[in-house]
Amino acid sequence: LRREFPTVAFRASTQQQKSKLGRAGKDSIALGSGNADTNTIDTESTSKTTIGDSVCVGADTLLQLLKNYSRNRDIKTAITVGVVGYPNVGKSSVINSLKRCRAVGVSPTAGFTKTLQIVHVDKKVKLIDSPGVLFQDSTHDAENSTKLVLKNCVNPATVDDPIKPVSELYDRVDKEKLMLLYKLKKFSTALEFIALLAKKRGKLKQGGIPDMEAAARIVLQDLNVGKIRYFTKAPTSAQSKKTNKKTAEIVSAWSKEFDMDALIKMEQSELVQHDDGDNNDDDDDMVVVG
Repeated sequence: LRREFPTVAFRASTQQQKSKLGRAGKDSIALGSGNADTNTIDTESTSKTTIGDSVCVGADTLLQLLKNYSRNRDIKTAITVGVVGYPNVGKSSVINSLKRCRAVGVSPTAGFTKTLQIVHVDKKVKLIDSPGVLFQDSTHDAENSTKLVLKNCVNPATVDDPIKPVSELYDRVDKEKLMLLYKLKKFSTALEFIALLAKKRGKLKQGGIPDMEAAARIVLQDLNVGKIRYFTKAPTSAQSKKTNKKTAEIVSAWSKEFDMDALIKMEQSELVQHDDGDNNDDDDDMVVVG
């Protein structure tokens, strides 16, 4: 992704407490076990924290990048950063992870955030949480609409034709996993899968006819809350260039604030084991980039 867009690796915290959300600091060990800066668990348990846990990863790098933009000719100024994107992609979760508390509400349902909210991360950085954005053309085009549903950008209850996105999902997910998840007998098509699920869950119309739409919404809701898991391989560079041929633009260099080499080194410091002497980093200590 970095070949085409300025990108910072980041994973939001999924912890449930209201404050002191965990963060994997520069002294954490991501590939194995190591210390995470959680302030919520004892030393013995923190020593077993890994990147597979619910703590945030990449916050130090992202905060440092934002603070780089707050420096204007060696004079520190306050900046306000708007967080925008599709509905239900984790905008509010990113803000909570950077703030290290539940400053704004989150929900797996698309459209939960209704208004703009300003959150003060510190005296130099303010973040604006915003409702998700969907362009009208993307919601009316059948192909794009299906993609948005599978990206959890649309509330399953409001989808006009839930069968089509479920059929698309059927082609991507391992069939055995669906059989085990819903405890169904073997099926060979998407419609057969939906029909069996409708009978299993008692979603029947008059005369015992399976309610296909109701069953399809169950699948979309399970996808929305993470019960159905799958991944799609990233496109190769050749495929990506072909897809973006009309809009691609070669950029010779990022802005000086977006020092990619320095950011990558900082990310690696968060993901690789450090010496024991680095285990006492303070939360407010920041590494000056560039």
